[in-house]
Amino acid sequence: TIDSHRLKLLIMTFNQKMLKMSVFGFLFLVSNVLADPASDLVECLDRGEELNACTEKTFENFRPTIDTGVPELDLPPLDPMSIDQIEFTFWNVTAEFSNTKLRGFKNFILKYSKVDKQQRTWSVGISLPKMSTAGSYQLFGTIPPNLDLGRSTGDERLEGKTVDFTIEMKLGTRYGSKILVTDFNLKLDLDDINLELECLFPKNGKCCPRKFLKSCNAFLTKVVLRFINKDGKQFIEEFQPEISRKAGLILKDYLNKAIAN
Repeated sequence: TIDSHRLKLLIMTFNQKMLKMSVFGFLFLVSNVLADPASDLVECLDRGEELNACTEKTFENFRPTIDTGVPELDLPPLDPMSIDQIEFTFWNVTAEFSNTKLRGFKNFILKYSKVDKQQRTWSVGISLPKMSTAGSYQLFGTIPPNLDLGRSTGDERLEGKTVDFTIEMKLGTRYGSKILVTDFNLKLDLDDINLELECLFPKNGKCCPRKFLKSCNAFLTKVVLRFINKDGKQFIEEFQPEISRKAGLILKDYLNKAIAN
């Protein structure tokens, strides 16, 4: 009938409009998610907002994609942040952490972002309520008074509470008079840690899966970890600069890609 024919036309028209609205909405969301941080910064300044406030907004705009990255802008995920190798020594121990994943950046708290146009510097303060790492480790050497660790290899997990990052950058220019971060100095302040190391004190090169943290000497493992976590100031002092240097290289590259335009 004519009525049924009109009804079909109405339904088809309605479906087409809904499809267009869905496509438009999807494209709108994509355009916002993939927004160019550099363009956002320029638009903020063009609106007459203060420079420091605009740089703060730029950092906040990283948050939605910090755990996914933005392949279209060649921006990798930062949560987790992947670090291939961290090597340092504490007391008479050589430590090697590999394939380390840092987590916690998604929940960053921006404390300040200040640009000095005359000195061409950019200072940023960030705090993480919690940071955790996971990866593999190798340890060999002795800790006070004279406890020989032998050579231990296994999985490591570290947690820190209220981790503060202080970033000092020097700004230069790249092709087209665009901003380039030429120097990136990151300082990490990590006080309260909880470190777990699996398979300390292996037996004949093998772990003991049924024992505490797969260690073949649970008592000595607890002594070592208690010493590091409670009184291990030297561990923290040696660990912080190395992880700061490696993380700083990643963040510098990320920021230069983000403000490439």
